[in-house]
Amino acid sequence: MRLPLGVAPYLCKIALYGLSRGWLERHWHDYSIQALRAAGDLLNLAGSAALILSVAQSPWLRWPLTLACAAEAVRLLTEKGMMALSAAWQTLPHRQIAGWLAATPLEPLVRAYCRYYRLSDRDRLRVVLVHLRGRAAHRPETAQKLRYISGFRIVPNGRGLRCGSVRDVALGEIFVHARWTNHPGLLVGLALRRAPWIFDPRHLARPFYYRTQANRLMTLFVFENARLCPLYAVYQFGHEIKSARYDAFYRMLAWIGIRAEEPVREDGTYTFEPLALTLKWIAPLAQPRPLWTDDEVLRDLARDPALSALTVARRYTYPLLYVEEVLSDKIACATNAGASQCG
Repeated sequence: MRLPLGVAPYLCKIALYGLSRGWLERHWHDYSIQALRAAGDLLNLAGSAALILSVAQSPWLRWPLTLACAAEAVRLLTEKGMMALSAAWQTLPHRQIAGWLAATPLEPLVRAYCRYYRLSDRDRLRVVLVHLRGRAAHRPETAQKLRYISGFRIVPNGRGLRCGSVRDVALGEIFVHARWTNHPGLLVGLALRRAPWIFDPRHLARPFYYRTQANRLMTLFVFENARLCPLYAVYQFGHEIKSARYDAFYRMLAWIGIRAEEPVREDGTYTFEPLALTLKWIAPLAQPRPLWTDDEVLRDLARDPALSALTVARRYTYPLLYVEEVLSDKIACATNAGASQCG
């Protein structure tokens, strides 16, 4: 429904990639750029609505365009609205507020708030993960997938975390910015969304595709656990209104025999702008290869089998949990008895 209102913004984005000569690619994740994107989306919706009222007189044209505007309005309210709400909450001086409240008669009423926000950033991250695991303990599938997370890692604010390298798959660490600790609900949502279980072949065979495979599974995992992060689930719903078109587009092309989608690369990243890459408007990576399969790893390790589990996990982008529970036995079997004799 929203697709008609997504064409113009996307074409503008692709054109800006070309005109900026690489600048936009480097600064795409800056908060100022994202704020401009949100403003552009609002202008696009307002202009489209005005066009419908002034031009689209036929009901056959008016109703589809009205539905498109409604879908876009829902998307902006849920996706951009939750982003704005989270950003506003993050900017508040919670540590100072908590310190002030702790010295007032209101302290018993806001004890949990004071206890959390008086912690250091690293202690907040630890508390959030412990709390999340406790709440998910009675859901076996959720608890099992959270085993892949060892913690959060604070990275510099200048490093974009909207896409690309957002986790350490081997160590099971989710990358975050320090100020995100001001919003524990965001941290919970990111833990559910970016837990590296998706790189375990027991959950999704390798190599795999992001738009048509991994994204759907990770999104469903967030929705299935929406009670753990309700506001993040609302954001995820709005985000899918925008991004799910890629899934439909790539599936349609695959149905007619065209595989346009690139697989997830060996380092766990994915090309989010294939059109700009095709037009040479963003810098391509040199000879990218997809994620390694177990059989490829076994063949590659035949000349160097005596590697630690962590080294194997890092080199081939596996969760350490999978290497310890499955892949190490395969490597030992292939080394000691020959791959043909392995069970």
